Amino acid sequence: MGAGTAAVSTYRIPVVEKLNSFVERIGNLAAWVNVILIAVILASVFMRYGMNQAMVTLEELTWYLYAVGIMFGLSYGVVKNSHIRVDILHSKFPRKLQYAIEIFGLLFLLLPFAIVIFHHSLEWVWDSYAMNEASSSPQGLSHRWIIKSVIPVSFFLLIVAGIARLIQSFVLFRHDHDAPQPAEPSGRISLLRHMFSVQAHQNETSTEEKH
Repeated sequence: MGAGTAAVSTYRIPVVEKLNSFVERIGNLAAWVNVILIAVILASVFMRYGMNQAMVTLEELTWYLYAVGIMFGLSYGVVKNSHIRVDILHSKFPRKLQYAIEIFGLLFLLLPFAIVIFHHSLEWVWDSYAMNEASSSPQGLSHRWIIKSVIPVSFFLLIVAGIARLIQSFVLFRHDHDAPQPAEPSGRISLLRHMFSVQAHQNETSTEEKH
């Protein structure tokens, strides 16, 4: 039995990796909210059908935890490119045109929307905190400003993810995705140029041959 290796080339843009890593770490942390959500749902079902006593607190907490998962999932989806796309035509376009469409959508749709929501949500959170907003139900949760603060935080992450995707699309629009930039002629490399360049990254994958 002999073994061989085949090199698989991928390309990376350091500044995009750093921004995506920041968003991804927070997204992975926020994903643990789903574990709490499952526990709260089970407790709510048990109280309603087992003890024949519905608890408004648990029901509202379920809504809040759902909201946290969805809101933090927006930026995580952008980083992972997992949002549903209607790309019947887009997938047939030349690569440069795809990048151009991505840049247009980010500059004129996603980022303006995210910035507007982020800006206005700061006032919503402050007003909720100032009036000590609580649930309209006497048995509901208080301190509603805590859940409302998820809006600016999650949209800030969406802006970061959008900027990372914009940089990536712009850099790849300028440079052929299948060929990294040529190496620097000297040993001195500009940090700024390094951070915004497309770099080759070699992954070694093992292949086994049976005789």
